[in-house]
Amino acid sequence: MDRPYRIGVINWDNSQPMNTYFGTHASRVESQPKYRARVPYYADLAADGTVSFHLKTQEEFDRELTYAISAGIDYFAYAWYTEDHLTDTEENIAKGSVEPFLWELNHARHLHAQSTLRDKIGMCAVLICPHIYSESDFAKLAEAMKQPYYETVDGRPLVCLFGGYRMDFIQRLRRFPADFGTADPYIVFHDSGVLSENGDYSLVDGVCDYACPSTRSKDYAALIDRDLWTNENRKQYGVKILPHFTMGWDPSPRIDSPVPWCGYPAADYAPQASEEEFLAGGRRFAEWIRANKDAVVTDHIHVFAWNEFEEGGYICPNLCADGSVDEGHLRAFEKIVCDWQKNL
Repeated sequence: MDRPYRIGVINWDNSQPMNTYFGTHASRVESQPKYRARVPYYADLAADGTVSFHLKTQEEFDRELTYAISAGIDYFAYAWYTEDHLTDTEENIAKGSVEPFLWELNHARHLHAQSTLRDKIGMCAVLICPHIYSESDFAKLAEAMKQPYYETVDGRPLVCLFGGYRMDFIQRLRRFPADFGTADPYIVFHDSGVLSENGDYSLVDGVCDYACPSTRSKDYAALIDRDLWTNENRKQYGVKILPHFTMGWDPSPRIDSPVPWCGYPAADYAPQASEEEFLAGGRRFAEWIRANKDAVVTDHIHVFAWNEFEEGGYICPNLCADGSVDEGHLRAFEKIVCDWQKNL
């Protein structure tokens, strides 16, 4: 189905088995009884309420892709990590260093690349600026960019930089056409991080962000207020804005049961929205795009998120206490996309 805007959704999947670093933390955080409604449908739920995960099979992940396709998602924007099994000191790991374990987080995108559904839902990379990439990682990214399922903007492979305007990454990506024979990447930086020292953003093509981490949102409408303000504020960079839409932000599970790689302030976070609130937020977002056609990337929208259950932004269905699947967020988002199709 042709749509005026292509919908890209952030995908960060830490639902790994208990014998992995990220899976251990995911199980601990999501096993908290007060956050039972946020457990994803593919979790394993024990009789005592403990949540765990198994390594997804291709068939299981294809079901997940089918859900996403049904909601109108055109591509996943994967947090894209090194493939190398890095080493670190025990002291650094105790302090929260995750470098030796980052490769675990690539499982979902590997299943996506192998799926027979990959021509129906594409992917792009979100490089994580604080982390380490090898030349082998860049070569593999370049090879992925050449695939027909890799997302493009005006024929150029889309790459996002999480955590700011990192010059060495930008310069390395600009050499991809000469080094690997790719088209010139369409680079979008996320402005929640280190920015240009001299205020010059001319080396990239656009700006967006990963999430809208508002700490003063009493409800979803207030969170949308903040999200629209951040979109508007991105005009200052003088590059195209890739419009950002949020499905929620409430990292309370990780405040009550902290993880070592990031922290969150105690604050007022927006509770989970109703379908009516989601639809109202989607309409306000469309109004902003219509009023700012000259400022935005031609035909793309980024959404937070598919599966950030612990941070409160998700579209992926969750698991009910009786074992059934709750598709409430998925169907609400499907209606939002239908509204955007009609009104953008």
